[in-house]
Amino acid sequence: MRFQLYLLLIVTISIYTTSVWSADDAITSKRCPECGEIYKYDIGFCGKDGSELVDVEEGGVCPKCGQKGAPGEVFCRNDGTKLESTSPGETATAAPTELTQEQRDELVKTQLEKADQLRENAYFADALDEYLKILDLDPSNPSLHYKIGGVYWQLGNKKVALRHLDKCLNLIPYENTAARERIERYVASLEGAEIGLKPREKKQREEGKGKRRAEMMKKGLEENREKWAEMVVIPAGSFLMGSKYMEEMSQNARLEETPQREVYLNAFYIDKYELTNAEYWEFLQHIRETRDHSKCYPGEPKNKDHTPEKWYEDRYYDNPGFPVTRIDWYDAYAYAAWAKKRLPTEAEWEKAARGTDGRRFPWGDVFSATRVNWGATGSLNVGSYDEGKSVFGCHDMAGGTMEWCNDWFDRYYYKRGPASNPKGPEKSTGVRSMRGGSLFANSAYLLRCTKRSLGKPDERNKAVGFRCVADTD
Repeated sequence: MRFQLYLLLIVTISIYTTSVWSADDAITSKRCPECGEIYKYDIGFCGKDGSELVDVEEGGVCPKCGQKGAPGEVFCRNDGTKLESTSPGETATAAPTELTQEQRDELVKTQLEKADQLRENAYFADALDEYLKILDLDPSNPSLHYKIGGVYWQLGNKKVALRHLDKCLNLIPYENTAARERIERYVASLEGAEIGLKPREKKQREEGKGKRRAEMMKKGLEENREKWAEMVVIPAGSFLMGSKYMEEMSQNARLEETPQREVYLNAFYIDKYELTNAEYWEFLQHIRETRDHSKCYPGEPKNKDHTPEKWYEDRYYDNPGFPVTRIDWYDAYAYAAWAKKRLPTEAEWEKAARGTDGRRFPWGDVFSATRVNWGATGSLNVGSYDEGKSVFGCHDMAGGTMEWCNDWFDRYYYKRGPASNPKGPEKSTGVRSMRGGSLFANSAYLLRCTKRSLGKPDERNKAVGFRCVADTD
């Protein structure tokens, strides 16, 4: 009997002690507003930085995964979602939909100023709390997602930072290239860091990028397909092809451009613009879905899928209206055949660029930097320099990109080629012709209509693109 009473006394004391410490724990749990350290004892100041501690509520529950947070935690450790309070009797704040638009705008403005100030003073946890409140009011604000991503990064939650930056990119119109490029560089820097993404998360991110690019390409095609698909007719007749060596010698004219001669061509159609990323993206989708290479060049390398170099890594390709680059001759040939067109001969390209009077540049004999997509300040959208188009209406035949032609390249072909519809050497020389100057040319001399270039058919370069031609009959 005495032993039973003794055991009952121990159990009673144990229960009482546990309840007292639990109550104390809830009452005395405090958080440092500066470093976020949680304290469980009855003390008033942080042992790390001396800041006065503030009371914290019991940890909430993540509405997504159900994980309960520790006292003082505001966001879920698993996915960064804001924890919901579990305190009984707590009243919910008014739903944002109850506010008028004017009230909503004013509240967002006020809270943004407060949150920005906290962020500038490095109070990142408090700033995040304020930004997430604003997110409830303005969930489609790309700038807000950008700031939230930055704060999450500062707090060490890099995975969630990337999610908000992805959301930011989804919300920015593709036409806003300056803003997109800034965000994309930020995202690329985060992706390059060791943030511990699981294979599934990496795959999801890649799928998200592909989906985002597809939406941009589809929108670009929807808005510009008719424009980009325009072709101009080059009438039958003769034109002056090549350079006069003695006249050009002071400019270091190349022998492969000589002699200048009169060449006759049948009528043909040529693309008004260089081929764009969006148009080439559509071709790639066809190749991936059908694996149909029946129209590709018979001698192309095995297992070729025609994807441009750095197609997935370089966000240049997120811009629908930029000329597609880093494609080789086989890629250009395959696209042209798929589109029921072909690559131009050198003679066709030069006539479309300079007309029939032997001019040096598409617009005339005098160079003008305001007429050409050239140099660091040049716009990259096709057709950006209307005053630089040729007499036939072809854009970007000086600047933009160099363009693949169908011909095998022969330095002496002008001396022995036919004067009517020349198509280049019949036998392989190992290299294909390219015409036109690119955005990256280091002198205006390299932008002349007569300039000839060459490359191996499997060579890819960020300065090289193409356009197509079609027969009139």
